[in-house]
Amino acid sequence: MKELTLQEQYEIQGGSLVGTALLYLLLGAGIYKIWKSKKGRISIPRLINIEWRN
Repeated sequence: MKELTLQEQYEIQGGSLVGTALLYLLLGAGIYKIWKSKKGRISIPRLINIEWRN
């Protein structure tokens, strides 16, 4: 039986290192936007819609 490389194991578990890093980057950018702005909106149509005011 062939052993899987580390990269193949990541892909089976649901994503590559690049995909995980991209997800963290997007989440960090959204949190930063909420933290630094006084008023705004984040929207992903049909999934999420967040509005805030301070």
